[in-house]
Amino acid sequence: MRLPNILRQLPPFIAERIFYRYYNQRQHLYPEWFRRARLRLNPALEMQDLVIGDVISGQIALGGLYEYDLTRRIQSYSKHGGLFVDVGANIGYFTLIWLAGNPSNRAIAVEASAANQNRIETNISANGFANRCSLFKKAAGHREQKVAFDPGPEEQTGWGGICVDSRSDTSDHIDMIRLDSIIQEKVAVMKIDVEGADTWVIKGCENLFRSRLVDIVYFEQNIQRMSSLGIKNGEAQEFLTSFGFKCEPISNDEWMARLK
Repeated sequence: MRLPNILRQLPPFIAERIFYRYYNQRQHLYPEWFRRARLRLNPALEMQDLVIGDVISGQIALGGLYEYDLTRRIQSYSKHGGLFVDVGANIGYFTLIWLAGNPSNRAIAVEASAANQNRIETNISANGFANRCSLFKKAAGHREQKVAFDPGPEEQTGWGGICVDSRSDTSDHIDMIRLDSIIQEKVAVMKIDVEGADTWVIKGCENLFRSRLVDIVYFEQNIQRMSSLGIKNGEAQEFLTSFGFKCEPISNDEWMARLK
């Protein structure tokens, strides 16, 4: 079945609503769109190995976009050049957006899901960015240790996360690292989306923040999953503020912190 062009023609915010109301449950009708998908804001970029049934893959395959407001912000900053750190890089969408913005741009992608790691490598290589992107196949957090990681349902690329209960049959044990143990240089933009553990990632950047090496941080606050990890609402904002960042919400659960 051919996909009507409507999602790529409508304003992004309207297209997103229509996707959730109609196309999300009908992704299986358009398998050809998941093999290769051109990105709407940069048609030179192409994503492969998208997952039918996945919310993130579906929006990219059928509409060429994911999280339009954040995409627009990252694309704008990418034109100025620099290093992008993508924590919870998923299948590489935001990393690609950044690397395409300036030929001198570099990226560090951090992804804990083994399935997503393979997809990132495919997409980075397919777009010719392999020499400008480093992939760390680990979880990022507040200390160096082994942690239980639940990859989530096979058909959802963005639902996996660190979990407290390691007795689950679906959980794996993976390495967690502090970002300030692998990065000692200027970071233009850091994007964090790790299903509730964003605060831990932020606390693992203490040395970077103390040295004022990070300009902008985008992060999410998944209150339900934060609670399961024992993380308090507002903890990340308080920590960032103590290092001179100004924090402001950009949506119901997304935040931006900018160094003053």
